[in-house]
Amino acid sequence: MIVAFIPVISSLFEFVSGNIINLVGGLSAIIMIVTTWIAKKYLIPFLKVEGRRRYAAYIAAIADEVTDELRLKYPDKSWAVYLDEAVDKIIKICDIKPEVARRAASASISRR
Repeated sequence: MIVAFIPVISSLFEFVSGNIINLVGGLSAIIMIVTTWIAKKYLIPFLKVEGRRRYAAYIAAIADEVTDELRLKYPDKSWAVYLDEAVDKIIKICDIKPEVARRAASASISRR
């Protein structure tokens, strides 16, 4: 009776060992799909935020330089007088929207 099961077990072992390569290929495809999904979901947004953060730091540095220059140019006038001039210079240099430039200039003034 046991002798009858040996060919069945042998053929089952051959089938499994022959298809291991196909199973590994299928698993690697699934792993690549999951890796791609994780990269799209988490890595790409992180890289976009990093670029925006660097651009915001660039705008803040320019706003600091412009407000410092205007403070040295007009030491006796109040901030409100040359805030519009600072905003215009920041818009010209960075090519950004006026409300962003006004926020950058206001933040620069409040830091000083």
